[in-house]
Amino acid sequence: MRPLARSLAALGLLALAAGFAPLYAAGTAPPAPVIVMVDMQALVYGSKAAKSVQAQMDRQRETFSKEVAELEDQLQRARTDLDRQRNVMPPDQLEAKSREFQARLEELDRNVQARQRAWQEATKNAMDQVQEAALKVVAEIAAERQANLVIQKAAVILGTDGFDITAEALQRLDQRLSSVTLADPKTTPAPGAAADGKAKKN
Repeated sequence: MRPLARSLAALGLLALAAGFAPLYAAGTAPPAPVIVMVDMQALVYGSKAAKSVQAQMDRQRETFSKEVAELEDQLQRARTDLDRQRNVMPPDQLEAKSREFQARLEELDRNVQARQRAWQEATKNAMDQVQEAALKVVAEIAAERQANLVIQKAAVILGTDGFDITAEALQRLDQRLSSVTLADPKTTPAPGAAADGKAKKN
């Protein structure tokens, strides 16, 4: 859950010119720096919205893990039955049963991977919303303080009190965006659904 890397790098030394930094003509001296700093990592991932995304992810993963565990148990029982019948089942029937079992196993693996990819996309989309809101809050506070330079706190070696706007930004972000709905990737076929149907027929 880390869609933040590029923005954090950009904020290592970021002049938010579009929002509030005054323009100056080429060849003239730049304005005196008015600096604020922010811990974007703490701001984004410490926010109520980010925590709500994580909580939803944990619940979805727990439910899905139970589904997968049940399907794995079904496959293990099928494997045990197949092994028990190896010496009594006609070779052609044994081969067909083996292919069917392998197909079920591969289907489960494909669907688990598909659900993982869907989760990654859903999480990225949700966290992008948090990140966007966080950047707006930072720009807003910087403008209010007439700052023309926002520095990522991790890049600062020494600093005094008064420059860090992280706590203020976090308070505003939590008021403005307390939660983000994480899309539930249930559009992915239930793992082993087709295989489960075959199991019931057999």
